[in-house]
Amino acid sequence: MPTVAELGRAVGDEIASLVLSSADTGATITGSVLYDAAGRSESGSPPRFPGALALAVGLPIADDHIAERFQELHTAGFLALVYKAHGAQETTLHRAAEASGIALFRARDSVPWDQLAELFRAAIAPQDASRRALVDIRPGDLFELANAVASLAGGAVAIADPDQTVLAYSTLPEHPIDETRRTSILHLQVPHTDQNDRDYRRVHASRDVVSVAPGEYSLTRSAMAIRAGSVVLGSLWLIDASGAGSGSADSGSTGSSSADTADTDRILREAANVAALHLLHRRTNHDSGRSRQIDLVRPLLFEAGRAELAAVQLGLPTDPVRVVAVAAAGQHGSAPDILQAGLRLFDSVRTACAVWLPTAACGLADNIVYVVLPQSSNSTAAFQFNAMRRIVQHTRRLLSRPVLAGFGLAVPVGDAGKSRADAEVVLAVLLRDAEEGLLHPDSDADAAVADQDSMGPRLQLGRIVTELRQAGQLPGDYATRIAEHDVRRKTSFEETIRTYLDASANAIETATRLRLHPNTVRYRLSRVEPLFGLRLDDPETRLLLWLQLWARQH
Repeated sequence: MPTVAELGRAVGDEIASLVLSSADTGATITGSVLYDAAGRSESGSPPRFPGALALAVGLPIADDHIAERFQELHTAGFLALVYKAHGAQETTLHRAAEASGIALFRARDSVPWDQLAELFRAAIAPQDASRRALVDIRPGDLFELANAVASLAGGAVAIADPDQTVLAYSTLPEHPIDETRRTSILHLQVPHTDQNDRDYRRVHASRDVVSVAPGEYSLTRSAMAIRAGSVVLGSLWLIDASGAGSGSADSGSTGSSSADTADTDRILREAANVAALHLLHRRTNHDSGRSRQIDLVRPLLFEAGRAELAAVQLGLPTDPVRVVAVAAAGQHGSAPDILQAGLRLFDSVRTACAVWLPTAACGLADNIVYVVLPQSSNSTAAFQFNAMRRIVQHTRRLLSRPVLAGFGLAVPVGDAGKSRADAEVVLAVLLRDAEEGLLHPDSDADAAVADQDSMGPRLQLGRIVTELRQAGQLPGDYATRIAEHDVRRKTSFEETIRTYLDASANAIETATRLRLHPNTVRYRLSRVEPLFGLRLDDPETRLLLWLQLWARQH
């Protein structure tokens, strides 16, 4: 079992740092217990548990009886305690722990207790020789873990999440690989073929090593599900260079001695246990980091009074900033499904920004991802525009959904909310065009990213219409009267007039667009003035009527 120091290294300082060692440095941790200092058992003291770690939920650090609490834990056999400071003075707590010989871990305030419990539970496990080597790997470094397992097992290794996304892979040069591995690494995604999907389901359902038979483009593999209790966190895959797989499940392969197979199985089991700790660590770090960034970007974009302070906390420079609004088109379903879709979009965009736009800060609100970009020159803006195109294309491939992005204008940091509003206007036009079939993001990837300049007069017109609508001037009497007449009499004057105005008042072109006889169009147009009192030969009337009809359509 791990010592206190080994447990600290396995969990990682960024999750819970060891701030006070125990008196017995060689003692081993045997388990973890949720310890509620406010709740008392019938005996008035915690149950005896030699070698236990206490997860002190809600422990009041300034409690007058803190020394008694630690003495009770020491008497019950506890070796260490995990607490959260929440900015409180810790001197009294440290003195009480030191007097009782109990080690202290200070957990990060933002990490939920349930995730801390999972992490420590995964870290407190028997450590064979190979596992001891694996747990010394820096927490969360899945690529180093994959290389270590590949070195121990003698084959190429990959680690995937439950959706078959490749999280890490070994890079040792001497191990043979196949076409499936090449494709998976290239796209960071295992191809979703019927056979691959069946193999993954089989691995996820098993609690032991599974042998996966070779396919047309793949070698034999041994695989093991990575679990935290009953929850599948991912899977570990090992290519058997000799062509022989494990004999533990669904095997039928030969060519390797039973001793070698048993040793490989043991390494995979131990590696899967360690991988669970790394995935939990990664998820915990990711969740808390994601929440913190979302919480900081929100006041930057929506609270002008706190914008500059939020920019400092995010590490943004004092240069002007430009906000990009990103959304996936056609989001439907229940509220939880839409929320999860928004988080997946945020994670995808944030990860891609870390590669192509590392100075960006990403936020999320109402299922729109906001990317805040520092500005320094025109070349910077052009580079960012092209990078956002790549990010949108990458995200679309990951999510298998159209993704659109609108740029706002460059503004001082304190006015970031204005750039956000500009970006939302551009994004709204893009989303509407995609919904109406005027924009096809899959075939026209460049058009999926736009700013005010690339949108041209349509954006300015949209703003004018919005302001006039808010002032109660639109859609206007003319357009309303025509629409009501069409509903009442089942006619098509609105469509005919709108098309006629779009066709520069050309009746023949209007007839062609509507697939009508020109005489039919001319007759309808001749009825406009008697029915609605509108003279279509008057330029001002045509302008006002076109604006009202455009506002109704949009």
